Amino acid sequence: MEEMLWIMLLVCLASAFWQQRRQAELAWQYLRRYCKQHELQLLSVARSHRRLARRPLRLLTCYEFEFSSDGESHYLGTLTMQGLNVAGIDIPPHRLPGGG
Repeated sequence: MEEMLWIMLLVCLASAFWQQRRQAELAWQYLRRYCKQHELQLLSVARSHRRLARRPLRLLTCYEFEFSSDGESHYLGTLTMQGLNVAGIDIPPHRLPGGG
């Protein structure tokens, strides 16, 4: 019986790791499309932290990303994901592409 518990624990850990990798890939794809649509250059993406949100109770994963609008300056934005879905994106004020 103890062996079965260890196997189940191992399967749960592998599943959590797989889900985390899938979420990171989806976050990267979403940010790549977002930056392309807004004429921004995506520089880097990294998972920042996880937090528990209330109303409704849910686990959110936050990714920080760097982007540039003019090729010279860079800015730090945040993408929040709930599971495999985007819950929100927050970017600071930045120069518009093309010097506008």
